[in-house]
Amino acid sequence: MFETLAYAVEDGIATICLDRPDRHNAINQQMHLELPQAWDAFNRDPEAVVAIVTGSGGKAFCTGADVADLPQLDRDNAPSHDAIRWTGLQNRVWKPVICAVNGLTVGGGLHFIADADIVLASETVSFCDTHVSVGLVAGLEPVSLARRMPLEAVLRLALLGRDERMPAERALALGMVGELVSPDALMDRAREMAASIAKNSPSAMARTKRAIWQSLELPLGAALDGAWQEILTHNEGPDFAEGVAAFLEQRAPQWQPFDPETLDDR
Repeated sequence: MFETLAYAVEDGIATICLDRPDRHNAINQQMHLELPQAWDAFNRDPEAVVAIVTGSGGKAFCTGADVADLPQLDRDNAPSHDAIRWTGLQNRVWKPVICAVNGLTVGGGLHFIADADIVLASETVSFCDTHVSVGLVAGLEPVSLARRMPLEAVLRLALLGRDERMPAERALALGMVGELVSPDALMDRAREMAASIAKNSPSAMARTKRAIWQSLELPLGAALDGAWQEILTHNEGPDFAEGVAAFLEQRAPQWQPFDPETLDDR
């Protein structure tokens, strides 16, 4: 299906694996083109409820853009930061996404962490942003990470460049990641969490996720208004009635598959 990604769906869980281990899963032109396609496949698949993003091999999760085959950005049709669409959030995917960080993460690889809903990491991983060390602006990734962790920690990564390597324990303490797991248990734990998520109402989760992420760009009152509208709209749908009925009848709910077309693009 893809040249640079391994993609599979099982039991409601989609796994998107960056699959260039010989290049430390760096993003080349082909992966740059394939990532939006993978997110679109996940978003449109009614059987896929939650996604896990990870890397192939054990050394690196993702080391950013491949300098030997740099992604070609379409500045004419996407003159803004929309030219990079590597993550679910960048593709406006409102299904839940877990990032399972299994190795070194550098530069552009930080996009996946900044934009994931839940981040798990191996105890042995580390994080680095080398942009300024090679004369590039460390812009998008630090700006996104500043929503998750203290500003000083983000600036330290961005300004010290290759001389600052953040270990997993420090990333956990600062909120970059939410949980550390032994390397051999990482994917089992990610799938365990994904299986829990897959039991919930897909529509309720999509609207919950959208309300929370979009709140970061709005004043409190506007964010609460947006969340309230998500609640009202969801309550008119089938999963609201099914959730109440299943609770009263003490049975497992039968949720409707999520259709992203039911979400107005706002």
